[in-house]
Amino acid sequence: MPNRPLNRVCYVEDDEDIQRIVKLSLEKVGKMTVELVGDPTRAIDAIKAFGPDLVLLDWMMPGMDGPTLFRRMKEQPETQALPVVFITAKAAQTDLSELAALGAAGAISKPFSPKDLPDQLRAIWAKLP
Repeated sequence: MPNRPLNRVCYVEDDEDIQRIVKLSLEKVGKMTVELVGDPTRAIDAIKAFGPDLVLLDWMMPGMDGPTLFRRMKEQPETQALPVVFITAKAAQTDLSELAALGAAGAISKPFSPKDLPDQLRAIWAKLP
């Protein structure tokens, strides 16, 4: 279990409506600082600059999907150890199992409850080594 609270989350998502819901949920309910990144091709630089505790990745995005971005993060020394949680409506259990094997911290299914999202993230955070 990490010895510090979950305070800083970087969320990579191309849908502005979902960005707003998640940011509001995590900032107002969860009291976290949230950095939004709308373009997955710019995400790694943004993640390095922000220095989050955890990265939330959308599964389906134009330009680069979440699993591809996750694999690229694993190739970068500054981002390879960051916990990653996927938010997805479409991922099959086999996909999620593969990502867990690569080191993904967890997944949250869409639709999710904005009031429960911070607790869902903290539950995943609490299980991390």
